[in-house]
Formats: sequence, structure tokens, C-alpha cells
Amino acid sequence: MLNHGYRLSRVALLCLLPMAAMAAKMTFVMVPKNSHAYYQGCYDGFAAAGGYYDVNVEKMDPEASLPLQVKAIHDLIARHVDGIAVAAIDDAGLAPVIAEATQAGIKVVAFDAPAPTSVALSYIGTNNWLAGYEAGARFVRLMQGRGSMVILQAGLNAANLNQRTAGFKAALAKLAPRIKIQEVVDVDPDFATAVSKSEAMLDKYPNLGGFFSVSSQGAPAAASVLVKQHRAGQVKVAGFDDVDATLEAIRNGSIEFSFVQKTFKMGWLSAEALFDATKGEHLQKINYTRCQFVTTANVNHYLADMKKEVVK
Repeated sequence: MLNHGYRLSRVALLCLLPMAAMAAKMTFVMVPKNSHAYYQGCYDGFAAAGGYYDVNVEKMDPEASLPLQVKAIHDLIARHVDGIAVAAIDDAGLAPVIAEATQAGIKVVAFDAPAPTSVALSYIGTNNWLAGYEAGARFVRLMQGRGSMVILQAGLNAANLNQRTAGFKAALAKLAPRIKIQEVVDVDPDFATAVSKSEAMLDKYPNLGGFFSVSSQGAPAAASVLVKQHRAGQVKVAGFDDVDATLEAIRNGSIEFSFVQKTFKMGWLSAEALFDATKGEHLQKINYTRCQFVTTANVNHYLADMKKEVVK
């Protein structure tokens, strides 16, 4: 009887094991640079892929600070999560903590902003120099190959933004040497700062012909100033990314175009890469997601087209 009872308890235990296995989903966490609205598109894709692959997903929102991003990853190591997708605020500064996470058995990929000196398994995002060059080539046509302009950049130490600016400058130097870049202006990751500095540039350069922003807040900030001054369209404005203010300004004509990163695709592919890595699959070191120009012609349907590239 004792042996029979023991066998029954073992059977019961074995019946419960599948239920326990089903409950123990893997957890992947996205760690962006900050809480800016730009990253919501990335997380939307991350979450959609999480649903498809049946894993738990989360997002942490440290403000734009290397120590806080390092702390966030340390906290995730302590929690023993299964995967981390990080937008590197500082490559060298994150390398040690990414190594710690990897040693703890956590899969790590970089998205949006690379960490090339780290042991992150892959970078998923934009080729920033090429994106800057392609945007510059289109801006040359917008400026008809002449005039003066200002580049707006949210942080002059951000590697990905510096690459975009370098590519943009290379395009102008090759295709339109008559366009003069007056300044590269640091607008910080802050809309109000971008507004005040755009106003200052218009005061300093009364004949300014254009603004181009290599980061998300610069173009809508400059456009808002020009609308207020009744100069929208007279001074050409374009930039990167698809925050709501940029899309609305494209619709009303105060921004000519935005070169939109495929944030939903970045997020989806990041979760997919983490899932593959946990299964022992080899990841390609770089997975460029490219960008697309958004204008009045496609502003209302570009996002649906983007999602079709990855949603299964």
C-alpha cells in the first residue's frame, strides 16, 4: 500500500509538471536610453513579438544617464531575466555590465544605438552614417543646392547621432558644396530647449534657409517656431523619426519630410533575436533595419506598411 501510494503521488507530480512548465515563461526586457516617446514604437514591436513567441516582455525607462542605465541592467541581472535588449547610451560605459549579464547566462542584444565594443550578441537598428547621407541627399534637393542651414542634434556625444551628422555633412559636401552649414547645435533631449535654440538660430542667421534635425525633437521644435513667426515653408525643415508632433507638422506642411527609423521592426527583431539566442541559434552581428522617408504622400499609411515587414 505504501508503494502504491508513492506511485500515485509520483503520477500526480508528473501530471503537474507540464502546467508548471507552461507557467514558467521566459522574460525579455527592453532598456531604452530614456523615456522619450520615440521608444514606444520600439516597444510596440517588442511586445508584439513577445506575444507571437509566447514570452513575457517588459520595458524599463531610465532617464538619459549612463549610471541609471547600468543600474537598470544590474537590477535585471539580479532578477535572472532571460534576455535584455538595450539602446546603448554609452558604448564603453555599458561594456562591463553587458559582460556581467552575459556571464550570468542572460542573452543581450543592442538596438537603436549600438554597443560595438561590448559582447552584445547583435546590433539591430539603423546604419546611422548611411541614413544621414541619404537624408542629406534629399535635403539637398529640398534646398535646391544652395543657401545656409543649421543642424540640430540632441547631445553632441551621442555616437549614433554623430554618425548621422557625419553622413549628412558628407552628402552636402559631395552633392551641394554651395550649401553652408552654419552650426551643429546641441538641443539636448528636450523639446523646450530645441524651441529656444531654434529661435536663437533664426535671430543669429536672418537669412537661414533650413533646419535639419538628426534627432527626433529638433524638427517639430523648429517647425513650431516657424509657424509662430508665420515663416513655415519659407525656411525648410526636415529631420528624423515619427513622434506625433512631427507627423502632425508633415500633415500641415511645416515639415517637408522625416526619415523614419523602423522602430516597430527594431523592437520585433530584438525580441526575435533574443528568442533565437535562448534556443542556441547563432545571431548575425549586425542587422540593419533601414529607414523610410515619410511625407504628405504616405504619412497616413507608412506605419501599417512597416508592420507588414515583420508581423507573422
